[in-house]
Amino acid sequence: MKRDSEKRLRRERADAARDHEEELKESFEDWTQVRRLWKYLRPRRGRIAVAILLSVVLSLMMLAPAVLTKHVVDDYIAGGNMDGVLAMCGVVFLAMLAILAVEAFTSYAIARIGQESMKDLRMDLFRHLCRHSLRFYDKRPVGWLVTRMTSDVNVLNELFAQGVVGIFQQIFMLLGIVGVLFFYNPVLAAWSLVLVPMVLVLSRVFRNAIRVSYRLTRARLSRLNTHVQENVTGMRAVQANTREDAQFSRFELLNDLHREAHFRTVFAYSVYFPMIELIAAIGIGLVIWKGGEQYLADRMTVGELILFVSLLERFFQPIKDLSEKFNLVQSAIAASERLFKLVDEEPAITDPETPAAAPAFAHSIEFDDVWFAYNEEDWVLKGVSFRIEKGQNVAIVGPTGSGKTTLMSLLCRFYDIQKGRILIDGVDIREMRQADLRGKIAIVLQDVFLFRGSVEENIRLGEEGISRAQVEAAAQAVNAAPFIERLPKGYESGVMERGATLSVGQKQLLAFARALAFEPEILILDEATSNIDTETEQLIQQALDRLTVGRTALVIAHRLSTIQKSDKILVLRDGRLAEEGTHQELLAMNGLYRRLYELQYREESLT
Repeated sequence: MKRDSEKRLRRERADAARDHEEELKESFEDWTQVRRLWKYLRPRRGRIAVAILLSVVLSLMMLAPAVLTKHVVDDYIAGGNMDGVLAMCGVVFLAMLAILAVEAFTSYAIARIGQESMKDLRMDLFRHLCRHSLRFYDKRPVGWLVTRMTSDVNVLNELFAQGVVGIFQQIFMLLGIVGVLFFYNPVLAAWSLVLVPMVLVLSRVFRNAIRVSYRLTRARLSRLNTHVQENVTGMRAVQANTREDAQFSRFELLNDLHREAHFRTVFAYSVYFPMIELIAAIGIGLVIWKGGEQYLADRMTVGELILFVSLLERFFQPIKDLSEKFNLVQSAIAASERLFKLVDEEPAITDPETPAAAPAFAHSIEFDDVWFAYNEEDWVLKGVSFRIEKGQNVAIVGPTGSGKTTLMSLLCRFYDIQKGRILIDGVDIREMRQADLRGKIAIVLQDVFLFRGSVEENIRLGEEGISRAQVEAAAQAVNAAPFIERLPKGYESGVMERGATLSVGQKQLLAFARALAFEPEILILDEATSNIDTETEQLIQQALDRLTVGRTALVIAHRLSTIQKSDKILVLRDGRLAEEGTHQELLAMNGLYRRLYELQYREESLT
């Protein structure tokens, strides 16, 4: 056990090292990501233009207090005009109020644009996820997908809400400061900007240092979230097998790897910002030195010197702010790369351009030489062929791993077959719209999934066309009504996530009611009674005997005693159809079905 844990930890370290190497090799196409993100901003380009204009005005307005201070010193304080000083103080105060008003309005406008854009992005992402087949989800951890939908989208929200317009504001602030400096004293302005090339070089080094760190941080955060999600979902198994220490050790490693990746960014900032402060201090020193010389030579006033020192302090602030925005942009680009990789992955199963008509199910379901493999040519089904007539109750049995559940998944087109055809009324299901196909079918699985909400909402599943009366009728038909009515609020009673507060049998009954409320033409039961006690099973069996009249029912059964009345029984073995017939016919064959039946009969007799 300990050896397995150590192997798992070594594998995590190796994966982390591989992530780092991949990020170093990554080709960075920032503008490609920006162009794709522009899609979500384009519908609001008019409002964005207004926000940018307001930001330009705001950046210029923010220079006004420094310019006004220069005139107060030179025109009023130097001349001893206190009335003028008081009047100018009032002007400065009004200017500050105007700046605050414009800043508040601009911030609100930008934040609203960001939230609306993110709403569109989330909708596109979720719509895209809903189009994918189950094969896609088989290969993607839930935590990985949740990270894409939450953390990565939130990073982009910060970019849209703060970064896009803020960058323009800082750029125009820099241009405004440079313009004011050259307007008042071109010589001193040139001395003030002599260190700018050093800042640009430092910023470029900083930019290259953090971009890999951001991508690495996002990759390791995804691994961390996946581990947390798996352990929270599977906490029962973790505790039942006393795996808390082992899972904690793995979490500790993943957490350390994420911290290390984040520390790369922290280190870059801890070096960059002090260097900017040092350059700013040197620049101010140059201004005081050269400005002092000009003042002593009567070529400069005290007010101008104060203006230069004040604006030069402000000059480096936008540079630092732009670095913060660059931080945000890099994080957003790293997030957008991952999101667009998700978006660019085309669904494995799509609807045909010209789908076949989907009238009501009228004749038969046919599997014609069906071959299927989840992984390349590791065949799960091998040339399976059979026919089910409308109204028949057909059971599917066989040893574990023989392909029973796979048959049902293929009929619902959760996966596409590699060879052969599946026909409904002679039409290949690949020629139908997926919604039309699945609209004919209701499926009840062994592992019932219930959503957070009320009992009624879990039966109706958001379908407004199903009335409360239909919900109650479905529950009554499957004998779920008695336990529902005993709940504190009846059909309005809350259901916790995955139905945590309900017994296994109660969840199965709700799943039956859900399936029947939609009045399906084809009913699939995938070992749906295997987790129910004998008394409940008898109640359900009685209900099914009534409800399958006029419907085509496919039943994957573990207990062979429940399918003896089936019109036809299909026996699978190793992915092939081994036997086919009624219960009595199969017993007479003295084959696999008879052996399974006798083995189970002996087990039940011993019990």
